[in-house]
Amino acid sequence: MKKSTRTMFLILSVCMVLLSCIWIYFQRSLDIIELSDSGNGTAYKKHYVLIPDEENSLLWEAVYESARNAAAEADAYLELISPSENTNYTQADCLQIGIASKVDGIILKPDGSETVRALIDQAVEDGIPVITVLEDDSDSQRISFVGLNNYQMGDTYASQVLELLNPDTTDVMILLSSESRSPGTNLVYSQIVRAIEQKKSDSQTVHVSPYSIDSSTDFDTEEAIRDIFLNSETLPDIILCMDEVATECTYQALLDYNEVGNVNIIGFYYSDLILDALQKGTIPVTIALNTEEIGQYSIAALEEYLSLGHASSYYSVAIDILTQKNAASFAEQKETPEEPS
Repeated sequence: MKKSTRTMFLILSVCMVLLSCIWIYFQRSLDIIELSDSGNGTAYKKHYVLIPDEENSLLWEAVYESARNAAAEADAYLELISPSENTNYTQADCLQIGIASKVDGIILKPDGSETVRALIDQAVEDGIPVITVLEDDSDSQRISFVGLNNYQMGDTYASQVLELLNPDTTDVMILLSSESRSPGTNLVYSQIVRAIEQKKSDSQTVHVSPYSIDSSTDFDTEEAIRDIFLNSETLPDIILCMDEVATECTYQALLDYNEVGNVNIIGFYYSDLILDALQKGTIPVTIALNTEEIGQYSIAALEEYLSLGHASSYYSVAIDILTQKNAASFAEQKETPEEPS
């Protein structure tokens, strides 16, 4: 009887070991996400998500493409989850989706709200590293920031303003939209004002003023900018744009109201329309962060953290200053994009 009991116990033990091995194998299999852009079922070991702050932006398309290629080289799948007016998804909703999906890493441009900051902290506490890009939230538990700090960005804009100053008095208007308005953007604005005041000549007088735009839709931005051009007496000498939509709308208003040569535009990023304006000389300069580096550094930060348990807290990316001299080369790059890996 005792021998029979021992035999039964041995059989049950072997079964338990086998079941445990099967369960471990099953769990590991769940960690491999079978997703494919082409439908061929490519397998990846890690799952990252990119959460931009707006839909259908050329800048974010470029960042996503770069990050997606870098992720594929690291055996990771990068999913784009965008806030959407059609589905009423907010950035906070997208973050909650990423956390609930237990992804391996999150990349986003935070909106500066307490809700998003709390969700960043929740993700990190749940073991999901979060990388902020373009806009930082240093009060959160984010792992790394990829971009330029506010002072560098402010100095860059100020340098372009100084190149366009009149010998005597210059009126500069800085467009601040609801999409780009944040504590970080306010610091950029303050640094622009400070740097201009410090670096202009004593004989020059510069009036810098902010102009807030409710940019709930592109139409709202367009209407607000048209209001600026309707009053020719208060039209500034320089309009500084801090996002892609504002740049395009300002340029279109410049043409519609026949103010080419009277108003200089300092733009942000470069669509086909902006590149065309640069090549014609109707926009003197536009500023863009290197989107390829943003994507690559974001994935590098996630990979470093997951492999070593820590990562550099700040990755500085290059700034591209586009003028009439180099606009053609950027246009060629857009026409012949790099093939995805």
